[in-house]
Amino acid sequence: MIHHSVRIPIGWKNPVSLFFFGDLQYTIKGAKGFDQSAWDCFKDEFRATPHAYAIGLGDYGDFLRPTQQSKMYQALSADDSARRQQDDLVRSNHDKIIEVLGFLEGKVIGLHEGHHEWKFASGENTTQRLCSALKTTYLGWMASTRVVLEVTGSRATSRSTCSRSYTIISLHGTGNSRFVSTDARWLESNLVPAWGADHYVRGHGCKCDAWEPFEFNEVRRSGPAGVKKMIRRCLMVGGFHDGYTNGWESSYVERAGFLPQPRAWGVIRLKITSSKKALEEIGCGSNSICLDVEHLTRTPPSKSYE
Repeated sequence: MIHHSVRIPIGWKNPVSLFFFGDLQYTIKGAKGFDQSAWDCFKDEFRATPHAYAIGLGDYGDFLRPTQQSKMYQALSADDSARRQQDDLVRSNHDKIIEVLGFLEGKVIGLHEGHHEWKFASGENTTQRLCSALKTTYLGWMASTRVVLEVTGSRATSRSTCSRSYTIISLHGTGNSRFVSTDARWLESNLVPAWGADHYVRGHGCKCDAWEPFEFNEVRRSGPAGVKKMIRRCLMVGGFHDGYTNGWESSYVERAGFLPQPRAWGVIRLKITSSKKALEEIGCGSNSICLDVEHLTRTPPSKSYE
């Protein structure tokens, strides 16, 4: 698990939007699964959103799954020349993925690895190579991220009110199921009870949902007797891969009989507020500030087919 902290400026009237994306499973030659039109919608929305940043949840390409990677590594282990040729082939294809994600450079908080990875002979994997190209942080499989929002503007007058932190537990994800509710239960059962954070985010399942599983109450250790209240928020992020394509070539999604899922991405919007009601709810003084949080899943505009 990787622990990461990033500082982002935020104004009183300028919310920060954190975009979560993954599971492009992009291939150059091919295969029909990658939905370019959905990716273009994500790209347009990200570019049009002020103060937007992104976190990637893995599987940007569609190379070998882990079960096949080990067989390939073993086959190439005794032939250095073949290994170099294979690395060069993967590197050439990977350059296109870097190009596809290039518009995010300078706006990416970090990138997770996924199942579809290739580890080069140098020891670097494809997600680490992507991080180097986009000049961002490698988040591995699972990470905690502390987003420190530095308040700008005339109201940020004292040290106690100049910043607020928002914490996120994120990962690519493990396991897949036929129903959104099952994947949601996995997130609630395996992450929320064990890690104290503001938000929990996962990808992999190509399913999308945003919900608040419960209100967390922490008994105060100092000050007036009572509890501090915290709303736990969960976000499952879809992908950009179409499991049921228009053609004769079936994907593993189609052969397994999974339900078709919409292409989707997730957004967390953070806005500063100093309303008296909001402050009272979290037990803060009148000179404090707090965050107004909105989270949602986004899909491309609906299409109609003849």
